[in-house]
Order: sequence, then structure tokens, then C-alpha cells
Amino acid sequence: MVAESIPERRPVLPASSRAVISRIRMPLSALLVSLLAAAAAVVIPVSAQAAAPSATHAAATVSSAPASLPTAEEAAQSGITLVLAPATSAAVGPNQDLPVTATITNSTTSAMTTAQLDLYLAEDALTTRSMLDSWLRPEATSGTPGDLMLSQPLAITLQPGHSTTIDLTVPAASIGLTTANPWGARGIAATLTSADGVRVDARSTFVWSLGESVAPVTLTLVVPITVPAGSAGENGLLSAETLATLTGPLGQLTRKLDATFDRPTTLAIDPMIIASIRILGSSAPASAVNWLERLANSLNDSFALSYADADIALEAQAGAPALLAPISFDQAIDPTLFTGPAVDTEPTEAPAAPGAPVAPSPTPTLSPVVPPTSADLLDWNYSTTGLGWPGAGTVSVNDLNVFADSGIGSVLLSSNNVNRPDSTLTPNAAVLLGRTSGLVSDSAVETALRAAASAVSDDTWRAAMAEASAQLAVVAAEQPATARTLLATFDRSSSSTPLRLGQTIQAVNELTWQKSGTIADARASTPTAGTNFASRSEPDTRTATAQRLLSREAALTAFSSSLNDPLALTGPQRLNVLTLLSASWAPEPVAWESAVAASMTGSADILQSITVTTKGPVNVVSSKVDIPVSLGNSLNQAVSVRVQVVPSNGRLLVGGVIDATIDANSARIVNVPVTAAVGNGEVTLRVALSTPDGTPIGAPAEIAVNVRADWESLGTLLFALLVVLFFGFGIVRNIIRRRRERHTKIADQDDSRPVEESAQATPTEQVTDGSPDTPVAPAPPAPRAPDSEDAGDGSRG
Repeated sequence: MVAESIPERRPVLPASSRAVISRIRMPLSALLVSLLAAAAAVVIPVSAQAAAPSATHAAATVSSAPASLPTAEEAAQSGITLVLAPATSAAVGPNQDLPVTATITNSTTSAMTTAQLDLYLAEDALTTRSMLDSWLRPEATSGTPGDLMLSQPLAITLQPGHSTTIDLTVPAASIGLTTANPWGARGIAATLTSADGVRVDARSTFVWSLGESVAPVTLTLVVPITVPAGSAGENGLLSAETLATLTGPLGQLTRKLDATFDRPTTLAIDPMIIASIRILGSSAPASAVNWLERLANSLNDSFALSYADADIALEAQAGAPALLAPISFDQAIDPTLFTGPAVDTEPTEAPAAPGAPVAPSPTPTLSPVVPPTSADLLDWNYSTTGLGWPGAGTVSVNDLNVFADSGIGSVLLSSNNVNRPDSTLTPNAAVLLGRTSGLVSDSAVETALRAAASAVSDDTWRAAMAEASAQLAVVAAEQPATARTLLATFDRSSSSTPLRLGQTIQAVNELTWQKSGTIADARASTPTAGTNFASRSEPDTRTATAQRLLSREAALTAFSSSLNDPLALTGPQRLNVLTLLSASWAPEPVAWESAVAASMTGSADILQSITVTTKGPVNVVSSKVDIPVSLGNSLNQAVSVRVQVVPSNGRLLVGGVIDATIDANSARIVNVPVTAAVGNGEVTLRVALSTPDGTPIGAPAEIAVNVRADWESLGTLLFALLVVLFFGFGIVRNIIRRRRERHTKIADQDDSRPVEESAQATPTEQVTDGSPDTPVAPAPPAPRAPDSEDAGDGSRG
């Protein structure tokens, strides 16, 4: 039968209204029977895709008034789907028709030619959120879903793989609601029965209004202004090419700003986008510069996300004592990209005399401008500060202390991170969490709005918006005189901007039973008593991967103390880690692990950029010697290291630690003094490098050494012996030669002496045998020559 306004079927009616309707029930029933008979002859207009056959023909081919409805599993197996929704989100009142749309999709292999569509009104008003959820997603269906409002035969030819949308209008008289029925959400259902008996159903809602005023629900909508995972480079910034794409006419950032610009929404802005545009200076794409200027001029409420939208809950659970933030952008700032307007660099000269040659004008040049600082790149006029937005349903109780220590006063939480008291009243968004406060999103409203924003067709968008509208209507009707404050967020991890984000925001804004709110409104709402924090955690695999990233960053930070400019390493590394901790990676675990692996490989190369290139073996044949050790540096800046050499045994003694500086992209040899101690054999020198403050650099290198220190003494002895033999032989040879020469000379003298001299030899003269040992008697003195005195005395004879 056609739906009737019967008190027993409308439990929300007040007692006085039920008494009045009871007294007029019989005349009203007679009137409705007459209206039903008249309505049977009325032809309901449908779309051109579905021309209605006569009622008589439909009754002969398709059965109406079904005895039972198919289960969801049976409907899915049938291959026919049905989507039902009001054609508008506006409320329907007395004497107003109800326009609805029904979209039928044929996924079977055969065409559907004849069907009947029946529309029903739920027997009970949807006065609580649990009733609304049970109506839209029933666990089981049996019998009819309510009072029949309209039965429409359909003569259609729906080919396999095709869809058709049918526009229907339920007359006001057939709705069955009057001024006796109060304001609130109502359920509608549709069943589709084909000629071969295939049956599917669909459910939706609309809002019944008598024009009375209710306290509207204050709804704060939060829209993330973020970029897809993996958009940033290894330096943690968006490139000019990426920004040109994102801010182009069809770019994701352009579409998000178009959907939210000056609309009543709160923008959660990723600071990486702002810094990436500003740091490009004059080389920034024009579309990006215009986008940033437009964002600055918008009237939207706003707050800052963590840089690169890093998941602050993941940071805390991975062991970060405080939330991570950029260290420096100095390494990426190019001063040549920041210049002022053109100016003349030459002084202005007096005008030339008439007829004089005109001097060429000086070439204008761009005046330099002070490049921005790291703080300048991140500076923005946010309307709300001290607000954090961790990943949905991942916050643990220990995270709250990390948030508070990092200056976060309020945290956006999903509804599964709190335990609400059992009540039919919807709580406000604000909750108390000890050192911080929480703003809890309403999961039901949020789910419906997200579904509407990402809908790919009009029918699915209308169905999602009908649910969102009903959710807000139920909350508004819970306590009509008391306003409630809710919060809902849009998806931050999507790789693309929702197609219908702006359409959804606009439709919500047009609902009269809600009003737009800000973060300040949500913070100011009264916390609901009995709400407790429900500790959750990130998946173990995500936490373990994040711990690897933080450990590697700590290693690089320690390593950077050897660099002349540590910020050139730690600055981009921190930005890279933040991009890898982005919440947008959560739905893409495989791609995330791949990106983390690539980052770990690159950082490992940095840690291994200072190496010992000497391999050995080295021979030590002296008691004291300097062993040359070659060090390499593949970084683009100079490094200072400490070299410590430890022998594997006592055959060698090594001197102290050696400090060395290695130029960029070069090698250097340092001499390590060693002393041979006891014995000969093989020794392994373990060469360990460290930063000036003692942090190890890479793994120690090993150099094989062969010790033959006794070769030095033996060699000296042999050399001395050779010297003695050499010089001894020379001395002996010289003595023999000289003696031979002497005897030869004596012999020659003997042969030339006169015979008479020989005959006058004294008796005492001994004859020698030529031997050097034979004594030789001294020769007699030569006769004295007469002096002058004697010569003058002639008597002396």
C-alpha cells in the first residue's frame, strides 16, 4: 500500500499528535484509498532512457510487492546493481514532491529488457545514528523494507556492461508524511525486479522538514594541501618541473586550491610546497608563483603540517625524542637566483650639446638581493598554530608526551583513537588528553564526505551526499536546542585530488542544518565527559623501517663532524628523511620500502666515501720505518680524519693517532711510523678512520705486512765484511806492488854501479840475496871534499 502517516509507524511523533491522528484515521484511510486508485492511472515521467509501459502490461510480466529482498551476496552475484539517491540534498516538506534517481548497471552477459522499480519509505524515522547505519547497511533483509510509495514499470533495453539513470518523482501525497511528523532523517528504499526474477535493492535517505529551525551542527572541514608520495627529490624539495605540473591548469595543487579557495574550509598546508617554490627564486615556474600568491590571498583558515606531511606518530614510535624539523636549506639556496629590478650601473651624464654624437646608453643590470634564509623559506601566516595531525588511528599514549614536548597543543585524531561513552548523543570534537587536547573527527560524516568527494559518477556522489546530509540531520535532531561541534577531514594520502571536492564542500555548505566552523570553533567546544584515549600504534613493519631511517640519519650526523661544512650533508639528509616519513606513503607500502631502500643505498655510499686504499702486502726490513697509507675522499668537500693503526701482534709497534685533512675528490698519503719489536713474521695492520671527535668512519681496513727486521743487522754485517775485504785486499795489493817496485829499483841500481866501486867494497859489507828480510850493511861514508882552507894550504897533503 501507499505509505501512510500512521502514528504507530512513526514513533517520533509526540503523544498529542498521535491522539489527533488516531481520531481521523478512518476518514484519512478512505481518502488515501481514493488517492491510490487515482494514482494508478497516472503516468510517472522517466528519463528518455527508460520509457514506462502501461501498468497493465507491467503487472502481467513483473511481480510487485516482493515477499523478501535478496541478500547483499545474492545481489552481487546477480550481476545487476542499483544505486538510489534523492536528486537533491535539500530537505523535503509537506506538499513537496520527492525527486529521486535510480541508476541501474547491467554486468551480466545478456540484455535486460523489462523490469519494475518499487520505492518504499522506511517505517521508522531514523532518530539515532545507529538506526541510520542499520538502515543503510542492514545485516539481513526480509520482507518489504517499508511502505510502498511508488511502483514504476520500466520497459528498457539495457545491454551488458551498460548503465542507465532513471529520474523518478514521488508525489507529495504518496510520501505519506504530514505536518504531524517532526523534522529529521527518513529512509527510502528501492527494489528492482527483472522479468526473469532477478531482484536487487538499494537504500538511501532524505531529510523531512516542516520549516522549523533547529540548532545547526557546527562542522569544521579540514582539507590537506599536500602532494603525492614520492613527488620530492632526494634533497627533500620539489623540482621546478614537478611544481610546473602540480600547479598547471590541471595540476593537483591547482584543483585543490580551486575547490577550497575562500570556501569555509581549513587548509592543512605542507610547508615543503611553500619552501620549494620560494627557494627557486627567479627560476620558479610562473604557475607556481601565481599559485602561492593566490594561496596567500585566500581567506581560508589554515595550519601547518609537519614538513613533507611527515607522520608525527610514526616518528615518535620509531624513537625520535622530539618531532623532526628541517635543519637548514642553506645548501640548496643559489644566490644568483635572487636579484632585484634592473638598474643603471653608470652615472647619469649631462645632455650632449646639439649636433654632438650621442653616447650609447649604459646597459641596465639586475641589482643583487639578499637571498632568503631557512626561516624565510618556511615563514607563513597560519591562522592556527600548535596543531598536529598524525596518521589516522595510529597514535599511542606515549606519543602524546612527544607531541607536547615538541610544542603541539592540540592533536587531530580519528574516532578509533578514543573511546566514547555509550550514549545516543553525539559528542563534540574536543577531548582532553592530559598535557595536550584532542580534536576527534566524526568517522561517519567523514566517511560519507570522502566518498562523495572521490565519487566518479553522479549517482554515487548523490548517494554519498545523502548519507552525509542524513548524518548531520540526525545529530542536529538529537538535541534541537543545543548546537553540536563536529570535525571531518578529507583524505591526505590520496595520490590525486578528489574529483568532486569542491562540489562536495559547496553542497555541505548549502545544508541549512549545519554551519561552517574553524579549528578555533572545534577547540572551543565543550569536551564530552567520559571520553578516554584509546592507544593505538603503527604497524610493526612501518615502525621498523622508520627506525632504520632514523638510525641512518644519526650515523650521517655523526659522520658530518669530519666535514668542513656539516650542514651540506645534514640539511638535505633531514629533508629526505621527512619526505620518506610522509603519511602519504601509508597506503603504498611496497613503493615506500623501495624508496627507503634507495635512500639507504645513497647514504651508505656517503658513509663509505672516505676510504683506505692501501692494500699491501708491505715488507718491513728495518727496525724503524714509515709505512705509507693512502686515504681517498670522494666527497665534494674537504674532510678531516684521524688515522689509528693497530697491529695484530707484537712484532710491530705503531706510533700514535695521526690527524689528516683530505681535499675534495682527492687522495692523500699519510706515513705511519712503525718499529720492529721481536721476531719476524706476518703482521696485519688494522687501519681505523674516525672523525675528529672520535666517531668511527666506515669499517677498518687491513694491510698485510711482512716483518724481516733482522735483515738489517745481517745486511750491515755483510756490508761491513765486504768493505773490510775490499779495502783489505786493496791494501795488501798495494803493499806487494810497492815492495815489488822497490826491489826492482834496487836491482836496477846494482846493475849500473862501476866495477871499481864494487871492488873497493869494505870487508864489513854484506852481500844480500835480494830478499827484503836480508840485512844490508850501511855504506861507508863518502870521501870528504877538500874545503877552501885546505885548498889554500898547499903543504897539507
